[in-house]
Amino acid sequence: MKLQGHKLSHPENETIISHLRLMQASPDFNATPQQTSLLEYVVNETLAGNADRIKGYTVATEVFGRGPDFDQSIDPVVSIQAGRLRRALEQYYLTSGKHDPIRIDIPKGTYVPTFSEQRIKDEPIGAESAEPQTCRSTWPTVLVQPLTNLTGNPNDDQLSIGLTTELTHSLCHYREIRVLEHNRRNQNTDFSNPDADFIIGGNVRRDPARITVAIGLHDARKGFQIWSGKYPGNLEAAGNISFQEQVAAEVAVRVAGGYAAIPRHLAVRSIKKAVSELTIYEAMLRYWECDTLLKPQLIVRAIQALERQVVRQPDCGLTWSMLACLYANNHALEIVDHPTPLEKAAEFVLKGVSLDPTNRRARMVLAYVRFLQNRLPEARYEVETAYRLYPDSLMVLDRIGWLTALAGEWDHGIERVKKAIKHNPYHRPWTRHVLILNWLRLGKYEMAYRETFDLTMPDLFWDQILKAAACGQLGRIEEGQTYVQILLDLKPDFARRGRGLITRFVKSEDLVDRLIEGLSRLGLNIEE
Repeated sequence: MKLQGHKLSHPENETIISHLRLMQASPDFNATPQQTSLLEYVVNETLAGNADRIKGYTVATEVFGRGPDFDQSIDPVVSIQAGRLRRALEQYYLTSGKHDPIRIDIPKGTYVPTFSEQRIKDEPIGAESAEPQTCRSTWPTVLVQPLTNLTGNPNDDQLSIGLTTELTHSLCHYREIRVLEHNRRNQNTDFSNPDADFIIGGNVRRDPARITVAIGLHDARKGFQIWSGKYPGNLEAAGNISFQEQVAAEVAVRVAGGYAAIPRHLAVRSIKKAVSELTIYEAMLRYWECDTLLKPQLIVRAIQALERQVVRQPDCGLTWSMLACLYANNHALEIVDHPTPLEKAAEFVLKGVSLDPTNRRARMVLAYVRFLQNRLPEARYEVETAYRLYPDSLMVLDRIGWLTALAGEWDHGIERVKKAIKHNPYHRPWTRHVLILNWLRLGKYEMAYRETFDLTMPDLFWDQILKAAACGQLGRIEEGQTYVQILLDLKPDFARRGRGLITRFVKSEDLVDRLIEGLSRLGLNIEE
């Protein structure tokens, strides 16, 4: 899709400007301040519908400070700087920009830029993370063994091979681990590997009605099993790639996603370590621990650990992005008394994305920060970038769906949230908030009330807002007032600050009014 030659719609403008800012923050964009000014000028003029004004003379006088007597035949400043800018753009899109959804070019013979979509492709199986090796030196290594075909049917060999390949592919997108795939060509080879910390293996079995895939995770050093799972499928479905992809995605998120089997297993070893003793991976473990639970003491531990790591190893993009997420969460939810300004969160995540632009988690944090800044077109752009980097993965799908809905695409977001809840047992509990908000938005208050039964974070004031609002709209006054009291215990000044706290997440004025109306029916009147 070409985005050139006409005045673009507002969302497209915002998308391109967001991409321009991200490119300028990247260390792979080797443009001088003069060339950056030239790029900003031609992009802004084109987006404003003034492409016909972009000539050598206007660029020279408005960008490079030349006088009204400028003569391009004597002073070739514009053509020289434009040529160098073209090379800087080309280099950027060959390196960290190769996966960006938007591409900006300035064709030879003109100074008017073109804007086009780039197709984001999955990285090849076994691809190294963009993180420097110094960041990854302490990250756990997982050996994926070939799944054994126990069906007695040689035709099922392709199924076991396909499942092994898909599982390896899925795990490679979890940047906090290193993945080894066993060479299947020599069936007599020893399946052990001295470099592996964990081993994933399993088998495929068949009965007359179905195929069952059994997969387990083992500690390679001590030999004991850490996790196992079974995945049945009917005979027709089992032969489809979609079945293999689904199994691989579910296994990967249970093994490596968030605070899953591997992180939980390793966290025990460092739980009593001082911040100064932590490796970079152990600092990440503290992030995983608090990202789901949002407990004050865990958040403080994680912030302290990551703040130290970004100073010690500033070239690790993932730690910058994790720290940005903690700052953004605490800014929005006010969980701990620790200075976490949103401006710093934005600075940190841009650093993280510039260091590792194809990292799905980093892109998602950037989307979250833009959302909290009320820059919704940019938030939507980044959330779709995160999704397209690996659509089949369950990694951060709960956060992707949550933010997709709150940014205005409710149906699409709810679909993603439900998929994440169904297939990822480690989904963040607060993901369910968006399901309740959707029912309230639709005026289906009984459904919203029933959905609150699954809320599990009573210390988070949003749980109490949603429970109380649903009760208020249904006329369940006595029950709702108990939630109001808990809310006021958590936020004593909520009557004065409630609207501001709500609008940090809820951008629809109508939905904000419905929440406040439900609370007012319980006697909690929110100041305008």
